[in-house]
Amino acid sequence: MKTKIKRLIALLIAAVIIMLPVWYYNNFTVKTVYETISSSKVDGEIKIAVISDLHAYKFGKDNKKIVNGIEELSPDLIFFLGDMYSRGQTDKIGESVEFLEALAEITQVFIVTGDHDYDESYKNELRKIENVTLLDYVKEDITVNSNELCIYGIDNVYFSSTFDLSNEFEVPDEDKLNILLSHIPSIEHYGDFGFDLIFCGDTHGGMIRLPFLDGLYFNGYLLPKITYKGILTDKGLYEFEKTSLFVTSGLGNYPLPLRFNNRPEICLITIKGE
Repeated sequence: MKTKIKRLIALLIAAVIIMLPVWYYNNFTVKTVYETISSSKVDGEIKIAVISDLHAYKFGKDNKKIVNGIEELSPDLIFFLGDMYSRGQTDKIGESVEFLEALAEITQVFIVTGDHDYDESYKNELRKIENVTLLDYVKEDITVNSNELCIYGIDNVYFSSTFDLSNEFEVPDEDKLNILLSHIPSIEHYGDFGFDLIFCGDTHGGMIRLPFLDGLYFNGYLLPKITYKGILTDKGLYEFEKTSLFVTSGLGNYPLPLRFNNRPEICLITIKGE
């Protein structure tokens, strides 16, 4: 009996030794994801670094791994798609502001809030940062590499049956590249408004991604590839009739570091002329 117990303990220790580096690699190392989108409204190319859902995690001192990783990509713009920290972590607002200040030294940053980082004190701090634009039902017209862009941002985390963007914005100018930033990837609610590109976070890619079954969780459903009856948009690039939607699985590990086959990511989206 004692020999069997010793063997069992040895097997458990071996399993932990094997699994610990796998767990660490999946949750605390960052990869870079590259996607290219073609548009007839662009001459040349526009490079956009996209990050989301940090949830106050640290990747190196002062998040230098993230800042340096984005700087090496030389983006024209940076989008942050919400949940800089987790709900109730108002003590992390200072760190979040410092992180955004570092990103703003690279290039112009556009940000929307999510279902965690919606504190008014945080939003007020964002409005003070030079080269950072908070898009809380705001539209910004900018020019990037001689291309005219209209960047919209909304801070919804819930959508009622009467939700209608036309109550907030004029119909987008079809001659310009129209981009929406929204934390929640609810393509059903704004996919037909006239946006060329939509960028979202929130899903964490389902946290655990399984072979053939993809994400473990989406919008309240387990194994959504099988069980979810709506439009499944949990990670990656999706092409609709007139709109491209990109969903990043983000950086953080809320509520627990349980990512698998779905590492934290920095995304570089290159928009090229057709």
